[in-house]
Amino acid sequence: MKQLRIFFLISCFVIILYFLIFPFSDISIAEQTRIQNCISCCASKQQACFNINSDRRLCNVEFQNCVATCNSETEAPSEWDDCWSKSGK
Repeated sequence: MKQLRIFFLISCFVIILYFLIFPFSDISIAEQTRIQNCISCCASKQQACFNINSDRRLCNVEFQNCVATCNSETEAPSEWDDCWSKSGK
């Protein structure tokens, strides 16, 4: 009986701790999904850039800028800023 009581107290403590910490996590699941959608958009724009532009270095630099924009949620400027707005749909 004493072991059951200790188990119950530990379980309650863990649950309370979870509810105290969870709301303060940095990135929610929805934000993570939006960032992944934005990066996918950047990758498709990079492929289109490869088809149009012969200088792959320029496409790679713009891809890195686009990914930085996605990760910073439009804080970093990029020519492909529209990926962030498209990722929210």
